[in-house]
Amino acid sequence: MKLTTQKRMASDILNVGKNKVCFDPLRLDEIKQAITKQDIKDLIKDRAIRAKPGKKKQKKEKRKRTGAGRRKISVKNRKRNYMNRIRKIRRYVNDQRNAGQLSRELALETRKLAKAGQFKNLRQAREFIKLNKK
Repeated sequence: MKLTTQKRMASDILNVGKNKVCFDPLRLDEIKQAITKQDIKDLIKDRAIRAKPGKKKQKKEKRKRTGAGRRKISVKNRKRNYMNRIRKIRRYVNDQRNAGQLSRELALETRKLAKAGQFKNLRQAREFIKLNKK
C-alpha cells in the first residue's frame, strides 16, 4: 500500500519534508482514498495526517567585525587634549622663566618631560618645578 502521492501533497501543504509527514495507522484507508489537495487538507484538520516535530534551525549569529579599520576611536580628541595640555604647560614655563623664577636648565627639563607625557596636567608640572627649584 503506497501512499507516496498523498505524502507528497501533505508535505507541500504542511510545508515540511516528506520524511516529516506522519499518517495515522488506523485511518490509512481514508488516506488512500484522498486524491485531491482538499481531501488531504480535511484529513490534516481531522488529525489523520500530521507533521512530526522537527528541530528548529537556530539563526547563525553574524560575527562582528572588529578589525583596526572598523574602530571609530577619534584620534582628533586625543591630539586636541594633548595640544591643550602641552600649551598650558609651555606657557606657564615660559612665563616663569621670563619672570626670572626658573633657571634655563629646569625650564628645558620641564618642557622635555611635558612633551614626553610625564605630566597629566599643569598642576603636576607645577609640583615638579616646586620640588626641583631648590
